[in-house]
Amino acid sequence: MDDGLKNFLAQGNVEIPLRLFQNYHQLGLSNEDFVVLIQLMAFQKEGVALPDAQRISARTNFSQQAVQRDIEKLLTHHFIALSADNDAYDFTNLFQKLIGSGADDTVAFSSLDNSLDQTGTKKQLYQLFQREFGRLLTPMELQTISEWLKKDKFSPELIVTALGQAVNAQILNLRYIEKILLNWKNSHVQTKAQAQADNLHHRQQFAEMPHGAKLPQTKKGPTIKIPLKKIGE
Repeated sequence: MDDGLKNFLAQGNVEIPLRLFQNYHQLGLSNEDFVVLIQLMAFQKEGVALPDAQRISARTNFSQQAVQRDIEKLLTHHFIALSADNDAYDFTNLFQKLIGSGADDTVAFSSLDNSLDQTGTKKQLYQLFQREFGRLLTPMELQTISEWLKKDKFSPELIVTALGQAVNAQILNLRYIEKILLNWKNSHVQTKAQAQADNLHHRQQFAEMPHGAKLPQTKKGPTIKIPLKKIGE
């Protein structure tokens, strides 16, 4: 065995769960988040338990500002945490999320029991939205979620499913989630299983479109012809 191969093997390996590769998009991580997360694991393997953005930026084509935003996102959304002494990153939260993830196309929210009735779940929904949004909800947002339950009669299960789709799409605002819910309402979707079937139906329709085909265009109004000559000429 030559020295180059010996040195290569001596550097060791970074153990990354296969489920992370399979489900990182499902968990709401972008490709950039994923790369930064792997770099954090790699640095820890090398003995650098708390690498800064500059170190990670040097290994990637990401700017230091982008890396810092990614790390803050990982912390805010509880993919990683700081150790008790604030001297290392802890990946326990990530592993717990992976244990709860599966082949489903929505995020697994273990903190909310989807089988519960609407009574007593409003507070849980608020907490779940705040956790995924990474911030406190505004009074208007709290009122909107309350109206989904009371006025629109959306079940907590369906609201959580819509939130999962928004997290996957990385579009974290209530207007987008409400649009999902209203589309399901128009399609008479009332349960998580029906929502998944509806999503699968739309994906199949899109996949069956001929290559290069375009979505139907909306009708245009009548064309107004503008004379080339000035009036009076």
